[in-house]
Amino acid sequence: MGPGGIERLAMSEAEAASVPVRTAADRLTIAIVGGSLRSASILRLLSEVENIDVAAVACQNSSAPAARLAEDVGVFVTRELTEVFQIPGLDLIIDMSEDPVTHAALESQRPESVEMIGTNGSELVWDLLVAKKRGEEQEKLFVELQVAYDKIRSHERRLQSSKEALERANEELESRLAEIFFTHEFFKALTSFSSVDDVCSLIVDGANGILGAEISVIYLFDRDSWTFRLRACQGRSEEAFEPIVAVSDTVLGTAFRDGALQEPDVPSESPSAAWMRQGDQPRSHAAVPLRTGDHVIGVMAVGSATYRELMPAEMERLQVIANQSSLSLQNALLHEELERLSVTDRLTELYNHGYFQQRIEEEVGRASRFEHDLALIMLDIDGFKEFNDTYGHPRGDKVLQMVSDVIKQNLRDMDIAARYGGEEFVVVLPETDAGGALAVAERIREGVAACECAVGEGVQPVHKSVSLGVASFPDDASTPARLIEAADRAMYVAKREGKNRVKVAGR
Repeated sequence: MGPGGIERLAMSEAEAASVPVRTAADRLTIAIVGGSLRSASILRLLSEVENIDVAAVACQNSSAPAARLAEDVGVFVTRELTEVFQIPGLDLIIDMSEDPVTHAALESQRPESVEMIGTNGSELVWDLLVAKKRGEEQEKLFVELQVAYDKIRSHERRLQSSKEALERANEELESRLAEIFFTHEFFKALTSFSSVDDVCSLIVDGANGILGAEISVIYLFDRDSWTFRLRACQGRSEEAFEPIVAVSDTVLGTAFRDGALQEPDVPSESPSAAWMRQGDQPRSHAAVPLRTGDHVIGVMAVGSATYRELMPAEMERLQVIANQSSLSLQNALLHEELERLSVTDRLTELYNHGYFQQRIEEEVGRASRFEHDLALIMLDIDGFKEFNDTYGHPRGDKVLQMVSDVIKQNLRDMDIAARYGGEEFVVVLPETDAGGALAVAERIREGVAACECAVGEGVQPVHKSVSLGVASFPDDASTPARLIEAADRAMYVAKREGKNRVKVAGR
């Protein structure tokens, strides 16, 4: 990429403002090749730069992160590289594909007037964009600092004869300087966390520190259930807040629909304040949506047990906190989803074999240290191979999903269920003895037997069954491997004795 292109990417708002007339030539038209999360992040940052037009995203997978984001923000998406070169006025191609074949094709087909950068160059673009964003934030902070210094100098000139007034001005300056410093550190810290819990905790800390909020919370939006779920809180214990709030209810729902608002004098037991439980509901509160583009990913709320009306400047700061936090929160959510997918079996949405092995080691170690009970259930779908041969693998997949649903319905939050392999499943039950595990296994067996498996039009549904083995620590085994073997042997005893039954190791 030539020096002119980089300078145009790095141009700050202050530099842009110094240009008297903006023409089409001042704008940079860019196409991005590749659909990775990194491509999506660069697309999001570039779309916020005033003198840049992202004209297209080219990738083979229409469900890739960059392709989905491009559709959300109205950027043209194509699977054909040749269409990229047909974009009018195209200046630059950013190749994020990390594919030598694609890179070579781009190099051979691009017009001489179009520049191109590969992975290394895209890292430079990323650094420039992030530096630009941070520079804008710091520039605003330094301007506020200069204003604060100007205030105190003005006070010194005008109030030389009044010691009390000068002291008040000094206190105001110290408070403002402390707020600016805290805000600067807050924005810096946001870029250093990748965990959703860490980012949410930092946001509520920032609301308390910058606004002096007595109560602050983050609720994240769950699109599947159309609810808000509590993710972080300050000022009260977690038990003081409703863990789940419908999107149609409370000040959270109003902010979700209409944007930032405050209610400085909330009537007693008002439905608007029902995001906190009876007896803890605030007298005053304000809420602001957390947005990425046109999508709301959550709501931040602050409250007070006494009357408090936020001044316009305070509401503006609340909005700034929300705006700056949203990008970090969205990145953390993407990171969390990737981690979840890495330990999850895609078909059954239970944990995968690798994660189970990690957790069984941890749970046996914990049970040994604290002398707690621990039980393991292993189960296998009876006659699954014959079912697949008769009705086909797609219906076999439906049976696997049905069994996993029954397992999930019969477990506690602390229990761990995984697909062990093929049609075998395992369940780890912390702080549970053999008798408790037997009861859980029976519920799973009965639940599976009661389900009907549709196998085709005009054909009677089929009922499937499972055979289960139960083993406990330390009675049946003292190590993770032997505990698995004990449960596995008990399961095969159940198979030999007629299937559709539960057997406990050693009985």
